Amino acid sequence: MIVLRTWLRRMAFALAAVVALYLGAALVGSLAPANPGWRETPGGVTIYVETNGRHTGIVVPVAAAGIDLSLTFRPTDLADANRAGNWLAFGWGERNFYLETATWADLRPKTALFALIGSARTLLHVDHLDRPSPGSDQRPVRISVAEYRRLIAGVLASVAPGPDKRPVAIEGYGDRDLFYEARGSYSLFHTCNSWTATTLAQAGIKAPLWTPFSGGVMRWY
Repeated sequence: MIVLRTWLRRMAFALAAVVALYLGAALVGSLAPANPGWRETPGGVTIYVETNGRHTGIVVPVAAAGIDLSLTFRPTDLADANRAGNWLAFGWGERNFYLETATWADLRPKTALFALIGSARTLLHVDHLDRPSPGSDQRPVRISVAEYRRLIAGVLASVAPGPDKRPVAIEGYGDRDLFYEARGSYSLFHTCNSWTATTLAQAGIKAPLWTPFSGGVMRWY
């Protein structure tokens, strides 16, 4: 019995140490910027970085800088094409977590466990918007045309093409959003929020070096 208690204490200590190390790395990564010399481009293309408190995403115009995203994310993918918006909000995440957890009340232990362990099944969430609402949850960022094109290339690189080379649409939460089959594996080290940070950073925009949390992304905007 004493041996068991000792083993359990050691396991609890080890788990606490791992959690502390993870949180510490997340804090350091969120405070260290990629592209530290980056500056906004006056008169450039306006995008938005958004959060719902848990997930972050990137909001862009459907048509800008010579790129028409409606050719990839077609209005006809929606049940009613008239509901298509002039802006698209992109987020990336684990498939089951997205499909089975519309709200925190829907979260089940099995879904959370698979997300924590890691999953190679991921989705891109695409929301159609008429226009963004600048504020604490949607923050405007003005970027150059070259940065915008790299940003869109990064988003499109996350989409898995279907048999006809087009993204495969899956029903969303409402009549203005959809999911698309995506590339990439989800894990504790590559979350929806680190996807946002990495996509921005690879476009040349200032972003945290690494963060699994929404606050680590939003602090930079």
